[in-house]
Amino acid sequence: MPAHTAQSITGLFYDGVLQPHAWCAALDAMNTHLQASIFHGFTLDERGGEVPESVGNPEQFGLEARHMADYETHYAAHDRRLSATVSLAPGTVMLDHEHFSPREMQRNPVYADWLVGLGLQHTAGMVVRHEGSARDFISFMRPKGAKPFSGDDKRFIDLLMPDIARASRLRARMLTLARSAALGMAALEGLPHGIAVVDAQCRVRHANGVAERLFAQPAAAGALSVRHGRLQCSPAPAQERLQQLVRGACASLPAAGVLALTEGPRRLVVTVLPMPMPLSYAWASGLQQPAALIVVTSRGADPSLSPRLAGDILGLSPTETRLALLLADGKTIKEFAAAEGISWHTARTHLKNVMRKTGCHRQLELVALLQSLSGG
Repeated sequence: MPAHTAQSITGLFYDGVLQPHAWCAALDAMNTHLQASIFHGFTLDERGGEVPESVGNPEQFGLEARHMADYETHYAAHDRRLSATVSLAPGTVMLDHEHFSPREMQRNPVYADWLVGLGLQHTAGMVVRHEGSARDFISFMRPKGAKPFSGDDKRFIDLLMPDIARASRLRARMLTLARSAALGMAALEGLPHGIAVVDAQCRVRHANGVAERLFAQPAAAGALSVRHGRLQCSPAPAQERLQQLVRGACASLPAAGVLALTEGPRRLVVTVLPMPMPLSYAWASGLQQPAALIVVTSRGADPSLSPRLAGDILGLSPTETRLALLLADGKTIKEFAAAEGISWHTARTHLKNVMRKTGCHRQLELVALLQSLSGG
């Protein structure tokens, strides 16, 4: 196999934003070029000293994954190599022999008890990302008896560093989105109502188990169904109203709405809500297509709506949920402010957030929306 060039390694790092195996392949290619034995990439959370994610190649050197886990659990917090790396600007390469004398290495537990025991010696390390309390480290280690990393090695890493740093930031953001999406889908599965996510053309992007069972029932007058991947209902006026509500929820100034349907002896309430992107993910707004959240309840079947369920469905904070439910119960914004021990102006700010998140423009609309979610 031909040796990787700096350009091909850079390409692997960018591929690794979405493909974990490509990220490992990029580190492995650097490892080969640097004539190292082990590469180790990991994220360190400074708040608790935890390592939420790591990648490495210990098996290629005849070691086991537990050896890297042992380092992360017992040695990382006392590793002077990390301290030396953190003392440098992000992206600056730390060569251990430039910071520690042979005597200092012999007296350090990480070298004496861990590295030497595994047949390793010299290290080149760097911080490739520092955002909030998270730092991403990458290190390369040579076997015992090999020469220290050279100035040429350092210049090679420096050549790649701007792209590694940028790819690391992109990868961290994609991992955050993926984890949040997984948690969100798990939350939807646990809700007792039928929940579906659709785009502006009513194409179903996700449906929880309750909604899937509802959509799979034999079509009846007024029943919801999925045809050719799109959410539909009958008669025609109801379908037109559903499409209108979904377009409204996906508009630049989104609005919520409610549709009542009849399915045999049952009366269904279909609540259509906008799904705005959380502010923390605003960087990815260009990647997101507008979507609407469909909530299907049976009228009168579940008159109670728990605060947690309301908050989960509407995407409200606990304080915003308490305000919404209090208003639905006929209380005023002043009563909410008194109950919470906050000013009227602060309570109004919470109300504005509730209205924005739910797509409602008046308090009466908010009350009707909450009543529809409880089957009222």
